[in-house]
Amino acid sequence: MEQENNLAIQALDSARSAHHRLDRLENDIKDIHDLATAMAATQQEVTGVQADIREIKQNVSALTKRPGKWWDKLVGAAIGAVAAGLVGAFLTLLL
Repeated sequence: MEQENNLAIQALDSARSAHHRLDRLENDIKDIHDLATAMAATQQEVTGVQADIREIKQNVSALTKRPGKWWDKLVGAAIGAVAAGLVGAFLTLLL
C-alpha cells in the first residue's frame, strides 16, 4: 500500500512538473509570437526607410549634377559671346 502511495505521489509530482514546463513553454511561445510580430513591423519600417533613402540618393544625385549643368551653360554663353564679338568686330571692319 505504501508503495502504491509513493507511486501515486511520484505520478502527481511528475504531472505537476509537466504542467509547470508546459506553462513555461506557453509563455515562451507567446514571447516568440510577440517577437515575430515586432520583427514583421520592423521589416515594414525598414522597407519604408530603404525607399526614402533611394529617393534621397536620387535627389542628391540630381543636385550634384546641377552645378555641372550651370558650368556648361556658362561656358556655352561665354563662347557664344566671344563668337558674337568676333563676328561683330569682323563686320565692323568690313563696313
